[in-house]
Amino acid sequence: MAGNSADFDTSSVAINRTPRTRTLTNSSENEPVAVWGRHINKSYGKLRVLKDLDITVPKGCIYGLLGPSGCGKTTLLRCVIGRLHMDSGHLVVLGDRPGSRGHKVPGSLVGYMPQETALFPDLTIAETLQYYGRLHGMDSDHIKARTDFLIDFLTLPDKSRLVGQLSGGQMRRVSFCVALLHEPELLILDEPTVGVDPLLRERIWDHLINITSHMGNHTTIILTTHYIEEARQAGKVGFMRNGRILAEENPMKIIEKFHLNSLESVFLKLCEADKEGTPPDLALPNNQFSKSSLNDEETVPVCNGDDVPLLGSVLEPTVTHSKWACPVGLPSGRNIAAQFMKNLHIMRRKIGFLLFQFMLPFVEILLFCICIGNDPFGLHLAIVNEDTGGLGQRYLQALDNHSIIQENYTTQGYSAAYDSVRNGHTWGVIHLKANFTQDLIERFSSITNVSDSVINGSSVHLQIDSTNQQIGFLLLKKISDAFQTFAGEFFTDFKLNPRLASLPIEIDQPVYGNSDATFRDFMAPGVLISVTFFLATGLTTLVFVVDKKMGLLDRCLASGMATFEIMLAHMFTQMLIVVVQIAVLLSVALLIFKVPCLGPLIWVILLLFIQGFLGMSLGVLYSAVCSDENSAIQLALGSYFPLLLISGILWPLEAMPVWLRIVGYISPMTFACEGMRCILARGLDITFYAVWRGYLVSTGWCAFIIILGGIILRVRE
Repeated sequence: MAGNSADFDTSSVAINRTPRTRTLTNSSENEPVAVWGRHINKSYGKLRVLKDLDITVPKGCIYGLLGPSGCGKTTLLRCVIGRLHMDSGHLVVLGDRPGSRGHKVPGSLVGYMPQETALFPDLTIAETLQYYGRLHGMDSDHIKARTDFLIDFLTLPDKSRLVGQLSGGQMRRVSFCVALLHEPELLILDEPTVGVDPLLRERIWDHLINITSHMGNHTTIILTTHYIEEARQAGKVGFMRNGRILAEENPMKIIEKFHLNSLESVFLKLCEADKEGTPPDLALPNNQFSKSSLNDEETVPVCNGDDVPLLGSVLEPTVTHSKWACPVGLPSGRNIAAQFMKNLHIMRRKIGFLLFQFMLPFVEILLFCICIGNDPFGLHLAIVNEDTGGLGQRYLQALDNHSIIQENYTTQGYSAAYDSVRNGHTWGVIHLKANFTQDLIERFSSITNVSDSVINGSSVHLQIDSTNQQIGFLLLKKISDAFQTFAGEFFTDFKLNPRLASLPIEIDQPVYGNSDATFRDFMAPGVLISVTFFLATGLTTLVFVVDKKMGLLDRCLASGMATFEIMLAHMFTQMLIVVVQIAVLLSVALLIFKVPCLGPLIWVILLLFIQGFLGMSLGVLYSAVCSDENSAIQLALGSYFPLLLISGILWPLEAMPVWLRIVGYISPMTFACEGMRCILARGLDITFYAVWRGYLVSTGWCAFIIILGGIILRVRE
């Protein structure tokens, strides 16, 4: 690998594309350079972290970056590996700007070990190294050979051990293995020795010195450390304070030039001089040392070799980088496959999680089918039957005894029956007056001349508790149906046509659906859509939040992954769960509870599949927007009821105000719900507008949310 790299030559080279008023030349020594930066600036909002910073890292050496916490070391390293864009300045890493098209920084040219361990706890040591090896394009044999060597060298436990079962020191050694695995040209180690015992620290340093001295002098290492004195072993140190590098030099030389005994004393001297505004060269006895700086004429170091383009084209002193800039190129199938396999390894170890995900749709659709759509029954109704004839009792016998439980309040009187409704003991009261039989006979026999008193006496008087609309509607229907049945029998007794008791409205066979369709039949399509959608949303809501919090996302991106590739891999993995959830939903709804499906089943499955993918896309968007778990969960939960209410799942859209109906039409689930209802209840296929519109809108929402999520992730990097 090293043999393919090009060396940098710091000799002055004048390469002009356009006339310039000023030419940059590199400083003093004519040596190959791995990292070269000038006038680097970086801010987080109003906080300036890097302030006109200059850095030069020779190729094939250990560069110790020293400085207190918060001085900008980690920010500088993330700029070097291409994980952060500078606000302005010049930075060349291994021959090109980080993140340039075709440049493998970030990627396989860099090995990155962040401060945190940034390892997947549910992977074994071998699986961890295999994952990162695949990202770097290593073949299986090479990965196995390097894994065996590194495990033996760093005295790690068996490679089949889960990372989450390792001690802190062992985790840091595994993290070190990940950085070393592919033998990169540039190693970025952010505090590799923090929290480890002295023996391990010495072992790490021995190995670093060995790989820079015996690997063709091509491996370059930049490391940060709080232990200033251990940096004596570095080939060059840079002292950093308040976003600037105060000085760069060989550690022994700078100690000698300052006539001091330790690097810590030198650092203190430089900090005091910086605080007082004294240039570093004046802080030295007899002005013996001067910091590398830009002269009036410097050129950017250029690559030796005809196969590498010259980078030294004269640059302006300040170059601004846009955070909106996106790398050009299609997603890498290799990276997606590596991420997909890693996700599968993690998933297969979460058996409890998988069982929960598979049981959740079963429980939800089971509860829906059992609890929704059935008629209420066992409703207590107070009866006051004062009729002295037999027709009153005959009518009461026509009432549905399954739905209505009659409680006789005839002896207590109407007032007691009325109070039972007010006290919540019964749902209503039926009052039949004393002359009900005689008045009813007179009403039907003397149609042309019936007094109001006869009409009143022959009527069934009903007062109900209407606070529960569904129960109120059911009582009215049952009481009306009972009277029609009773009246039909009454006419039959008088040798009349019983159809005279019916309303003069003939209801023929419905065009679609059944005349006895239930509310469950109306809601079932929407419930299938919404359960699939929201369960899929929950699968991906925390994907990036957790990875960002643990440093895993940063490490994957430093290894050459793109955020879009990570998105796709996660969605492909979670889609396996969604497929099982869809199978569970349809099995329970269609096979057990016989929810009607008059259309082709394949279109039902496809629409649910698209809605599942859409739900996962929305979860990824939430994860991209939010910085912590609580915010992501609250956002997902907060969107649940608004989307459910405006999508026509619980109640027809036609019942909404016009302005809200427009909002409902652009909801991700509205047209999908209507399309599903057309397939299940009407038997239509995708050739009908109401059906293919649901597919088209759902697919459009998928594309929009994925693109939006990718942009947000790109910006938040």
